[in-house]
Amino acid sequence: MSVLLCQDAEMLVPKAWHQDHCQSHWVKLSDESLCRAYIQFNLMRMCHQQETIKFLLQGVAEGLVLPGLLLITRDQLFEDDTLLESIDAEESISDWSHDAEECCLRWKSALADFFAQGIQELEAPAINALREMRKWTHNPAVTCKSGMESVILRSGLGHEILRIANPQRYRWKESLLSCLLPWVDEALPPTVEMSQCAQVNAQEFLQLLSRHQACPFRSNYASVFAFSSERCFLAEAVRWMLPTLAAKAPSMKWIHKISLSHLFRFICGFSANDLEALQLDEELLLILNLSAKLRKQRQEWSQGFHMKFRKNVDPSTRGCRACYNQPEESKCIRHWTVEPGHHSEIHGKVITPYPASDPDRLRCKGKGEAVDTDYVPIMDLGLRKISRRADVLARCGRDVTLLVDASSPTTVLAGVSFDTFSDEDFLKLRYEASARKETNAIKRGNQFRRFEWGKMCPIGSRKPAGGKLGDTYTSYAGMEVTDAAQIKLLFTHAADVEMMVAAIAPLHPEAAKELKQLSSKVNSLGGIGATAYYCWNFVAPQHVDRDATWTIALQTCLEAPADEFNFVMMDLGCFIETTENALWWFQGDHTHGTVVPRLSTMLSNRNLSQGIGVTLPKSSLLAAEKQNLARGAFEALAQKWQVDIT
Repeated sequence: MSVLLCQDAEMLVPKAWHQDHCQSHWVKLSDESLCRAYIQFNLMRMCHQQETIKFLLQGVAEGLVLPGLLLITRDQLFEDDTLLESIDAEESISDWSHDAEECCLRWKSALADFFAQGIQELEAPAINALREMRKWTHNPAVTCKSGMESVILRSGLGHEILRIANPQRYRWKESLLSCLLPWVDEALPPTVEMSQCAQVNAQEFLQLLSRHQACPFRSNYASVFAFSSERCFLAEAVRWMLPTLAAKAPSMKWIHKISLSHLFRFICGFSANDLEALQLDEELLLILNLSAKLRKQRQEWSQGFHMKFRKNVDPSTRGCRACYNQPEESKCIRHWTVEPGHHSEIHGKVITPYPASDPDRLRCKGKGEAVDTDYVPIMDLGLRKISRRADVLARCGRDVTLLVDASSPTTVLAGVSFDTFSDEDFLKLRYEASARKETNAIKRGNQFRRFEWGKMCPIGSRKPAGGKLGDTYTSYAGMEVTDAAQIKLLFTHAADVEMMVAAIAPLHPEAAKELKQLSSKVNSLGGIGATAYYCWNFVAPQHVDRDATWTIALQTCLEAPADEFNFVMMDLGCFIETTENALWWFQGDHTHGTVVPRLSTMLSNRNLSQGIGVTLPKSSLLAAEKQNLARGAFEALAQKWQVDIT
């Protein structure tokens, strides 16, 4: 193995990086068992970084390992009972404490130098420190936890991280705090008794935000929606409003005792003239006015869709008076019973409206072109088709199909609504979906690399895969708020999402409620905790998504043959013959995908299919929750360690 690895050492990583680590940072291992544990650990933890694995394996084959990883291996990774029994317990603890303090001192020095001076040459050591800390805290040994906190304090690392993590200062604050939390005992901030709010408090609160330029609109787009709903206001108040005002207006003690719910209600009661009289800065004033408009629209949409889907409904039978005596298939809100299955055998396959041998079939396009693609004609699958019913729409003004679980008839698994929005609202949605987006199209994952037709642009936040080092859960590149026009555009995106959620609320209130509740945990779009995805001619093989909530999709434009760009819900045994203004929702962990068009259709250079999708990946939710936990620990740790954070 050593010979094979040595043959292409410099091909594995950039030459400078390779030379630096070979010459400066390797140490000789005396214990081959340690090497084996090290190899097993890195193959398990770093399998997505193939080049790095090869390089590290070369070092292991030669009996070398980086000191930071050696420390992790010693303290956390041994599962070989024989090896553990051969280590003297007191000597092991002593070595651990000594090595831990050395590491903490080195990390503290690297972070302090970089954040104090901010020059590019000091960034690499700081990044290495962050990476090593993340590896340490990935799965800390319980026996070392009590001792680690004293080491962190004795080395000064804890105080340095709190200085960096001040809400008003640097990036990386959540990343660094997240590294601390597994090593320290829980610290809870003292309970503060809430007091009632007066209108004068609300006025002064807004003036303080304006005077101290406390709103982080430039760095965090979600702060723009702080006043769009009470749930968002409570979340953003904890995230940045209260910590910022504590630092910039420490004499205003009443702010921390005030009832935030009362405060928000007073703010909502201000008219445009009231806000104008407060002489706030232009951006804050714009956001307050746009928030008031969005809150009003939300109420109008809620009432409008309730009327659309509940009008002419008999309270006793809860059925439509115009079609209550019709068979279930002809009702305007019909229920189809389905038995959900798990069709993993079709994952990665491409469903077509034509035979697999059709010469006009859509070809592979992307990194996986060389891999054979299985084409499956939709007519061979025996799926039920959900299509638009013009006669039902003319009679009742709505056409809805709800897919319910056969084992639990009250459980809705998915739904479809045709001609959902009014002509006026749909034109706005269509225009917004077709407009150029400020973010780049998403790079396709392994499920989609063979079919990179069309594009999908996200508006929202995610857990980064790559990107800027030090980032945790953050916005997509291009979401930065640079001016008033960008603020207005964000509220337009939020309106799209809010309208789609409002449309399904009367039909499936549990799904709508879930999306709204997530707004307190993640960076929201308006009052909805999700990311919007704007799609152009986008197609996807059959797959599942690891999402934290429901997915809502809207077809805003369709200029292709009726058998193309339809939507398959394989695990539910159905497919939707999509039309413009069709809205559907489903769970991403059910197998789904596109009925792909013909090659000639795709090559016609037209806007064939456009739409908007709304959901929240599970990885983003978990990363956001971890980030919120880190934010919440800042003040508690500062009080526990008696650190001045003003």
